[in-house]
Amino acid sequence: MRAIRCTSCHRSISPQENSVKFQCPSCGEFVIWRCEVCRRFSVKYTCPNCAFEGP
Repeated sequence: MRAIRCTSCHRSISPQENSVKFQCPSCGEFVIWRCEVCRRFSVKYTCPNCAFEGP
């Protein structure tokens, strides 16, 4: 089983963490994972499929 990684900081996300996953708002073809820390500090993420940048 592959570890789930944050799209912003690339660290592993544990099941107990307050993380979130959603489809890219631009292309809808890539699942964005956000860890609790990156969500709290609004760290930018980039979709590797379409280069969309979000907060």
